[in-house]
Amino acid sequence: MSCKVVPEDAVLRLSAEQRPDLRHAAAEDAHLGSGPAPTTAKLAQPQEGGNLTVPTGGALAAAGHDENWPTETKSKQQQVKIKKILKPLLYSKMFMALQVTALSFALFGGGVWTICDIKDSPGNAILDTLMITVTVLFIVEIIVTCLVEHREYPWSSFFWMDILGTCSMVFEISFLLGSAGKLSDSDDGNVDGALLRAVRATRVAARAGRLTKILKCISVFNIHRHRGANAATTAEAFRDLDSGEPVHAKILSSKLVRTLSTKVSLLTLVLVLIVPLFQIGQYPEEDLSMRAWSQRIEEEYGRAYEALRSTGANQTDIFRRSLESLKNFYGDAYYHPFLVAGFPSVITMDDGRVAQILDLPMPLANVPVRSSSIVRKVVPTCIVQRDACKGGDQKQVMVCFDFTQPYQVAAVMDIFMIFFIIAVMAAASANFTNTLENMVVRPIEHILGMLKSKASRVLRNFGLHDDDEGDDDDDPGRKSETELLENIFSKLARLATLAPGGNVATEAEFMALDDAGKGVMVDMMHVEVVPSTRETTKKVTTAGMGEGPLRLGPAADGIDSLNRDMLESWSCDLLSMDVDGLRKVALYVFFHSQWRDFLGSCYTTLESFTRFWDAVRANYNDMPYHNFIHATDTCHTTYRLMCSSGVSGCFTDIEKYSLLVAAMGHDLGHQGLTNQFLVETKHELALRWHDKSPLENMHCANLFEICNQPGNNVFKNADTAESKQARKVCISAILHTDLVHHVDMVKNVNRIYEMFSDICEAHAAASCDLNVRTSYEDMFRKDSMMWLEMFLHLADISNPLKPFKICEAWAHRIIEEFFNQGDEEKRLGLPVGMLNDRDKINKPGSQHGFISFLVAPLVTGVVQVLPPLHSLGTQLVSNLSMWLRLWVEDARPSQEDIHKRDGEIKRLQDITDKQKARIVS
Repeated sequence: MSCKVVPEDAVLRLSAEQRPDLRHAAAEDAHLGSGPAPTTAKLAQPQEGGNLTVPTGGALAAAGHDENWPTETKSKQQQVKIKKILKPLLYSKMFMALQVTALSFALFGGGVWTICDIKDSPGNAILDTLMITVTVLFIVEIIVTCLVEHREYPWSSFFWMDILGTCSMVFEISFLLGSAGKLSDSDDGNVDGALLRAVRATRVAARAGRLTKILKCISVFNIHRHRGANAATTAEAFRDLDSGEPVHAKILSSKLVRTLSTKVSLLTLVLVLIVPLFQIGQYPEEDLSMRAWSQRIEEEYGRAYEALRSTGANQTDIFRRSLESLKNFYGDAYYHPFLVAGFPSVITMDDGRVAQILDLPMPLANVPVRSSSIVRKVVPTCIVQRDACKGGDQKQVMVCFDFTQPYQVAAVMDIFMIFFIIAVMAAASANFTNTLENMVVRPIEHILGMLKSKASRVLRNFGLHDDDEGDDDDDPGRKSETELLENIFSKLARLATLAPGGNVATEAEFMALDDAGKGVMVDMMHVEVVPSTRETTKKVTTAGMGEGPLRLGPAADGIDSLNRDMLESWSCDLLSMDVDGLRKVALYVFFHSQWRDFLGSCYTTLESFTRFWDAVRANYNDMPYHNFIHATDTCHTTYRLMCSSGVSGCFTDIEKYSLLVAAMGHDLGHQGLTNQFLVETKHELALRWHDKSPLENMHCANLFEICNQPGNNVFKNADTAESKQARKVCISAILHTDLVHHVDMVKNVNRIYEMFSDICEAHAAASCDLNVRTSYEDMFRKDSMMWLEMFLHLADISNPLKPFKICEAWAHRIIEEFFNQGDEEKRLGLPVGMLNDRDKINKPGSQHGFISFLVAPLVTGVVQVLPPLHSLGTQLVSNLSMWLRLWVEDARPSQEDIHKRDGEIKRLQDITDKQKARIVS
């Protein structure tokens, strides 16, 4: 018989209105989240290492969580959005060209202004405006880079170099520390050699801060150059390039230090010898002639004054001749005096006579257009007392020199020096990079490749694939080699803690638990307690992630009398239904649910299914808990788990159908006794099945015995291959409902999350992304059988995930069943199980251990991989809080015990809150 196949792309286009599963899941989430907030929450964090699987002190050891497990918070999502917006801008050609232009102007703008001898007005204003603009661009670049490269850039060496370069711009802005429009001065008449050296050193240091920006460009160039180079062979990677001898760690370190030290020394020598050559041709900083001439001019002025006073003449040419000598002295120099100030040409003598000391105009040459080109030489002592010298203010008596040409030469030489330093930096960087490539990078490449290959082989032994394989080398966001290596080893380390081992707990860890916890560990999970000193070590449906619209099938009679919204929620209370209601629930799940083409119609007929259903119901015993209602409830919950998780499309139709059949028969013939009791009493079932899951083996046998009866075969329309797959799914899923497999199942779920955490987190943040969804589906298809087993097992122990009214009713039933076994153990004289003594066990108190130590680790692990199921964790915490309140009211425990359990609930609440926060609304 063939079933109609819906194209995958058609299913993917279904809107929320066409997707009942999404509507019901959303409604259920709202329902669970609308109740009163639990007062307490969250289990203790796990303790990794060894084979310990018992949560001590409420820890989720089996869940494998640690304090740093990844979550996708809203702030992190906003950070990712900002990075996506700014990253194209930062690496765009236009922005990089703008930054190169700004850097070039910051380096050469001031020098160009000096060389071109641009006037102070409006030249200085234009220069300041451009320099301020460059400074703003530098600041913007730093901020954008911090946002885009928020992990590597802030506080790195490049960050501090950029800060230094940006701060150095204060030396280029005239109204801050810049030299434009400011005169070179000297108070004591000394030649400004020290001052000029300081100014020049300041400018070079400021530009050096900006030169460091070029290092980034050079490093990027070298990275791309070497990325395209061919990798060395294995033999070359571990041998010295000169001698061909093996290179060990100590030898490599010594050779590397020696080689780099030699190169650094040579580079320093070149800079020390060559950089001073760029000072040749510049103004000699210790030119004492200017100081001598300023003093001589004052002396000549005094001599002229004495001549006028002694001769009684009205004028003299002594001072004029001195000025001509001053002008002629600097006639061949490329700097010269252009003004003497503070030497009045007309002076009043002591006898009241007015005499003329100078008969020539005072300016000796044209005034420079730039104030920064003027050097003033102040006369240290006035011989002739006059107004310019009164009050000790001698700064008005000076000789002013025009240094336009020397400063132009200095600017040209500075530019050449900057180009030289850039060339040396580029050459040294390329040389160092080549040295490191030959001595370090190639051997490390081989080591990384070898380790990655070995690690991938180990991961494949776990049945997994390394999700770091196939990284694109040209992807700018790819992981670095060290991050890749760290990621591989962290996964291997976590997998080691999750590696299948026995259900083992040390004696000390077991004694730290309360009585309820001990009972869960021993009687339900069959944990072995050892001394503390002992060390423990497909055919895939094309329906995609969607399920298709709800349709009615041929067996719709009576279904409409049930509330469909209730059937598609976690509030479906089967304990309140009669036999006819249970039949309608089964018909809905198999024939009328969201799964396309009504799976039941594909593999059987309504008549055969009805006969099968009646036979299954008849073979269930009338037990308080393990009865036919529980079977139907487990079947319905299995269906809800697969639908709500959004991954049912990852499994074939026969796998889903077989899992529902297995759920109906997973406790067939259950006698209300545990496997451990059957083994200890040497029951017939234990002897028949060699003490290995006797109950579960019996359930499988009973199920297929019913299917083989005439008219009861619910796989009658399946072909041979499908029949084999159906039997395989049923047997494996039912056998894994034995709690001895619980710990390994928790480990397997957490193992898969550790291996595919990136995919799980990406799906939680962007489940609509087609590429993410495809990778996410593949993850389930690789381990489809494990997930089928998990869905049935979780449904089997799902009572704490339902609303508290339903949870409480089922809890009382399972406790009563335990008490009945305890009564039988007392009658037979056997040790009474820790959870089986009705005279000692507090019912609400026992539920804390069951939920905390058994259910919670599996639920939190599953929600990590299946984020849409986060509402189950929320309900679990709410129920745990209710049980705590009832236990406090009933048992009146000590404050210490209350505080301990309250702390465990709070820690579990924190885990569930983080899991819920990953979902992008």
